[in-house]
Amino acid sequence: MKNLKKYIPNILTASRLIFTPIVIFLGLTNHYKILIAVAMIIAFTDFLDGYLARKWNVVSELGARLDVIGDKMLAIGLLLILIIKNHAFFYVLILECVISALNLYFYFRKGIAASLLVGKFKTWIIFITIILGFVGLVIPGISPYVTILVYLTAILQVVTVICYLMYLIKTPSQKKNFEENSLEYYQIIRPILVEAEMQKRKDYPHHINESVYAHVIRVSYDCYRIGKFLHMDYKSLAIAGLLHDFYERPWQYDQEKKPFLQKHAFTHAKEAVENSKKIFGKEIVTPKVESIMITHMFPVNRKLPRNKEAWLLTLVDKADSIDFILHPIALYKIFRKKDYQKTKKETMKRIHRKIQEFERQEQKKDCKTK
Repeated sequence: MKNLKKYIPNILTASRLIFTPIVIFLGLTNHYKILIAVAMIIAFTDFLDGYLARKWNVVSELGARLDVIGDKMLAIGLLLILIIKNHAFFYVLILECVISALNLYFYFRKGIAASLLVGKFKTWIIFITIILGFVGLVIPGISPYVTILVYLTAILQVVTVICYLMYLIKTPSQKKNFEENSLEYYQIIRPILVEAEMQKRKDYPHHINESVYAHVIRVSYDCYRIGKFLHMDYKSLAIAGLLHDFYERPWQYDQEKKPFLQKHAFTHAKEAVENSKKIFGKEIVTPKVESIMITHMFPVNRKLPRNKEAWLLTLVDKADSIDFILHPIALYKIFRKKDYQKTKKETMKRIHRKIQEFERQEQKKDCKTK
């Protein structure tokens, strides 16, 4: 079964290539109802192959190539048919060809398969627009609305082209920027990270398959990067993000019955502030850091965040906890990097490797000093 799992996502992806000429034939012969049904099934396979590949951890370079080729061939083939019936689709076709050309450039000149989150979203919108385009041929009354959707899709394609160009410009400097940011970030959080009490949080369970330690580093780094990009107090954000869940003991182990408003969700922000002050002192837990930490559970704790940094931590913590598409770093990476889920995991691994590397360097320096 394990060997079979490795091939199923690629088979689903390849099926789009097989069905493409069939779908085009249905369009040319005016079998629009059958075409709509087949196109919807094909669109579902686009979601299913990626989902299964990630779930079974069988993501492959071949699958990524087939996915891009299958999407482009199907979309362009269907758009060629729709142009005959609705000339507005011409703009969508031209822009899709431009995006395809940029994809090819990335692959053959840069050696990478650029997969931007906005591009994934754009692909789904195009499929929806195409399907509704054929529905409009069956139900003429919705044609004006389809035309409006076509122009909105074209605008999204323009945004995608801009994002690809931005990615192209910034790709050479990404590694250097990551090295610089990692070092600066580590220097900010090092006094907290080396503390034994913080290291204990590696054994505190938090979310599914994640410790408190891993969660707070993720939140802290997201706040640091976004805060720096938005010209906020990113140093206070990095510290507050690292300490926002610095409560005394894992909440899962607390069997004591308490009134509803005294449960962990309502009280741990205040507990984290008090515990942080006790361990790290006021030099690290400044009034600004405290103001960011104390409201991070809003609206649960009903304390309104007092500044923009506090709002950012509140949003990032919620989004990191939900671990879904509304994660602020996902919105940020629309303009910067590739597929969110893959990028996020890779980024966090790199952060942890860098932290370990910096820790080893510091230990060597300490040993030489002694």
